[in-house]
Amino acid sequence: MPAYVISEARSWIRANFRRYFTVLYTPFLPNGDIDEAGLARNVELTLGMPGVGGLSVHSVHQEFWTLTDDERKRVTEIVVGAVNGRKPVVVGVSDTCARNVIDLARHASAAGADAVMVWPPYYGVKTEQGLRDFYESIATRIDIGMFVYSTTLSELGFYLTPDAVASLLDIENICGVHSSTMNFASYAQMMERVGDRIAVATSLEEYFLFGKLAYGDRAPDFLIGSSRPLLVQNRRLPRCGQFIDAALAGDHATAGRLLRDIVGIADKLQSRYFAKGFHHVALFKELSTRVGLVGGGVRPPASAASASELEECLEVMRGAGLLQEA
Repeated sequence: MPAYVISEARSWIRANFRRYFTVLYTPFLPNGDIDEAGLARNVELTLGMPGVGGLSVHSVHQEFWTLTDDERKRVTEIVVGAVNGRKPVVVGVSDTCARNVIDLARHASAAGADAVMVWPPYYGVKTEQGLRDFYESIATRIDIGMFVYSTTLSELGFYLTPDAVASLLDIENICGVHSSTMNFASYAQMMERVGDRIAVATSLEEYFLFGKLAYGDRAPDFLIGSSRPLLVQNRRLPRCGQFIDAALAGDHATAGRLLRDIVGIADKLQSRYFAKGFHHVALFKELSTRVGLVGGGVRPPASAASASELEECLEVMRGAGLLQEA
């Protein structure tokens, strides 16, 4: 059960979420089953990454769409159990069926999650009224705060506009929006439209710092769904940890200098794929194994990265001092 009542969800999130809520990758055994021991190990390693203030589970990175509902629940149990209340956890419960979302959200709440992420339905006919009915039917049946997801990436196929988010805010379970539009104007519009009432969060440092500079206290103190802390830093070179510390301390010059390095690396590893409209999960997951995390391949329909893609990225990481051999 959450540590708050629903009427306090928005203020509780603001007060208790800080720094990076970093994604996890789901490790698989050679036979394709979930590597439960590997997942628990990944939790410990990720919590120890510089700048990490919480975890984001069942995002795109975690291949939730390839898991059965029972597997999704088991992953949630392992992650929340391994965290054991040390830091907050947001659990993705997205599905095209509202009843499945309700079931997964109730399970996440009972397991000890602090909030859930609910995408708009990613397949099927969607209307403004239908979208409201979807979120409202879920909210009235769960006891945990929800983040909604606004993205222009073609993977989802539906853009939850600032006006659409604003129209949902009488649903008090909705305590935040993950804005992932890859567009500063759209991010700014979301912040201006709803940022006074709910947390407008991002996964990217450049938008986070822009929010802090342009919108002051309206911008939240956390990023959500970020994979960069896993791939562009390490304990010896804690770029992300230093960035978030500087940004939250108001040292924008230092944060900007670190941002330049973070984005310079990430552009060559990930952002070029985001610009094409998708997450190259197999590649990112493979790269995470080169910094000590457990991987174990991907499930169909994802497919392995090509040898040239992998070597190109490894050369970038090697040059940035990120590989374990460095």
